[in-house]
Amino acid sequence: MHQIKKKIEDSLLNLLLKKEFDEIEISEIQKKTKISSKKFFNLFNTKEEIMISFFCRIDKDLERKIKRIKLGNNIKDNLFEIFMTRLDLLLPYKKNLFNFYATFKKKPNLLTKLYKSFFISMENNLKLSKINLDPVKKNIKVSLFSFLYLSIIYEWIKDDSDNNEKIMATLDNRLSLIENFLI
Repeated sequence: MHQIKKKIEDSLLNLLLKKEFDEIEISEIQKKTKISSKKFFNLFNTKEEIMISFFCRIDKDLERKIKRIKLGNNIKDNLFEIFMTRLDLLLPYKKNLFNFYATFKKKPNLLTKLYKSFFISMENNLKLSKINLDPVKKNIKVSLFSFLYLSIIYEWIKDDSDNNEKIMATLDNRLSLIENFLI
């Protein structure tokens, strides 16, 4: 099942090299995979579900890598490590994601279909970094981290350099600005 999901996700990502997300039809993805309609639509009904599945796969890979690293107690360092590891996992898909994120400019309502899974992902990143998510401040911390994440992703997508030095400096600076709120 995992391999079939990955094949479908990869087919959508390959289509994103040629088109923006809103230009792709779910039937086009299904045909590209050569998976039967029944099997395909038992797994996914929308292309948004496919993207959510892709980002869940990235989250699982991130969690495995971070657990192997065994982070320390410095929250800022932990967040930095999590962020850079996530960008490393997304790097092979950077061009694909450019067309995915470009769709948000034209169709911001796409966010309504993805926001729930996005905030769950951001909350999991905070948990991995050992941030206390007590009920009183949890939503504020998740929202603040989400804004940071989106601002860094925006910088990363438009950065065409061969290294991440600029992104690392920007991330370090922005983490310094919000670190006291997250602790």
